[in-house]
Amino acid sequence: DLLFALPAIAILGFFGFVFVQIFAYGEAIDNRYARGAQIATEQKDFELKSSYHYDVDISKHTGIPTANNVLRKKVVEEVAALMNTDGGIICLGVDDQKNILGLENDYKLLRDYHPETDLSVLRDKLLQEIIQTIKNYLDDDLVLGLIDISIVLIDNKDVCCIKIKKSPEPIFVKTKINYTLDKKDKKDIIWKCWIRLDIGIRCVEFDTFMKYWKNRNN
Repeated sequence: DLLFALPAIAILGFFGFVFVQIFAYGEAIDNRYARGAQIATEQKDFELKSSYHYDVDISKHTGIPTANNVLRKKVVEEVAALMNTDGGIICLGVDDQKNILGLENDYKLLRDYHPETDLSVLRDKLLQEIIQTIKNYLDDDLVLGLIDISIVLIDNKDVCCIKIKKSPEPIFVKTKINYTLDKKDKKDIIWKCWIRLDIGIRCVEFDTFMKYWKNRNN
């Protein structure tokens, strides 16, 4: 059974509005034309990302596809925040204005990318890279059972949908830090706590997070 349904995303195209309705925690993806439909906005359980790690601004400046690890980490933080809240969906390849950008530039940043590589191979490689990134940052085998990731075709462009379940246990994001102690440069790892609010995700202190977690489960 479907646990909840996302509002539809309507994209204004050459032939009118393309109505895309994605049901979370189910396999139904319904694409059809519907003139005059309302364009959905980001909500507490729904997040849009232009890309996985392709940096639009830097790439425009340099003239070549450029990766940004900060963007990759932001995707993981969104995943953790949704797991720590009520679950939801993240769509990669769609910007905040609901423009379908696709994943072509993310494909170009894959290791051993070649223009003649079969699209199905590129899709599989990108999915595996995203899953591995999530696993590396969250470092908890539990998370693999909480995500369902797939690539769907919307307006003739690939969009990655990460469907995320509510976690039964707290999820933390591994973060590397650099600091100076006794005039010596040091490196360490800390674990950050992320939750999802109506206005987006928020990193909170551990004590605050545990109070939130206790109330979430009451």
